[in-house]
Amino acid sequence: MRPVDTRARNGQTRSVLALHILSFLVGLLIVGLVLASALKTVVLPRVGFTRIARLTFSVTHRLMIHGWGGDIRRASRISLFAPVALVSLPLVWMISVTVGFAFIFYGVEAGTFTQSVTLSGSSLFTLGFAKPTGAGRDWITFVEATIGLGLVALLISYLPTIYGAYNGREKGVKLLHPFAGTPASSVELLERLERAQFTSDSTVWTSCSNWLVDLQQSHTSFPALCYFPMMEDGQSWVCSAGAVLDASAILIGSLDFSDEALRGPLFTLAFGSPALVRIARTAGLPVAAPMEIATLLDHVHEAPPAISVRRQEYEACIDQLAAAGIPRAADPDSAWRVYAWVRSTYDDALRGLAGLTDAPSATLTTDRPAKVGRPRMFGNGPLRVDWDTSVPDRR
Repeated sequence: MRPVDTRARNGQTRSVLALHILSFLVGLLIVGLVLASALKTVVLPRVGFTRIARLTFSVTHRLMIHGWGGDIRRASRISLFAPVALVSLPLVWMISVTVGFAFIFYGVEAGTFTQSVTLSGSSLFTLGFAKPTGAGRDWITFVEATIGLGLVALLISYLPTIYGAYNGREKGVKLLHPFAGTPASSVELLERLERAQFTSDSTVWTSCSNWLVDLQQSHTSFPALCYFPMMEDGQSWVCSAGAVLDASAILIGSLDFSDEALRGPLFTLAFGSPALVRIARTAGLPVAAPMEIATLLDHVHEAPPAISVRRQEYEACIDQLAAAGIPRAADPDSAWRVYAWVRSTYDDALRGLAGLTDAPSATLTTDRPAKVGRPRMFGNGPLRVDWDTSVPDRR
């Protein structure tokens, strides 16, 4: 008889044991990441995408958004991108949990890896056609089945929450539509408000402020909403938000600071400008942190910052509004400085979101979009954005 090499056998046994331990730990890591993603997405929404959600949206974007089929088909795919990615996310969670528990079952020696995958799928979807042996493995099966039922329950509650926030956004756009037009325009908004004698009505501006705050809350908690299409062609939540903010900025530059009519626009900008910036930052756009309106007003006597609006464009809008009855500022240079400083607080955010959402073109707001790159698959870095260096220096 040949002598038994006990050292080789012991080394092989240790290698197998290490493999099973590693498999068990990898499975726990995958399941933990899925549970963290589900909880942060549905139960306790945080600012931005989780890792799994970011990967899901990135892959879906690369599969659906491309240049094949012409502009019409591309526009159709863009409108479907966010809903498809959102519905795919729970599917990714379920597949990931199946794979994670397959590693766990393999780690506790429930069979080959193929048998472990079958056992995991049977447990997660409560099918019951595969049954483990041993009390410890039975308990793992119970835990996986509970997680599967929990993910289904989260899905049932998640979709209505998302669409409730989506309907709230669309409601605000529709309320602005009779005054702001299609697509929403700041100049048209001010002209129609002046005709209806609502320019100095604080109720109008308070409603706009509330909508912008709600917009921030929903679009930072559920950033997928940024990609959701509008219910009606020609409309855009970015256009509407930009029209409200730009109308407020024009009024502040045109009227004297002591005028009571400024209270509404100032109130709107105090909440609306930071809201738009935070939405843009949550969506991954490289936008600077918002400046408070009280701090901003201390700088309005300084040289105007670089913005994407030319002074000639601004003055053309002022001429149009003056014909509608909105008074001109006594000092045009001061009015331009005030407008430029106020506009600088949300200019990049507005242009970035216009490019991200492919918003329709509206004067002074979404007619100068930045070119935004694809969502990142890995890492927390900002999206690639081409701001077009020929635009910013427009004093």
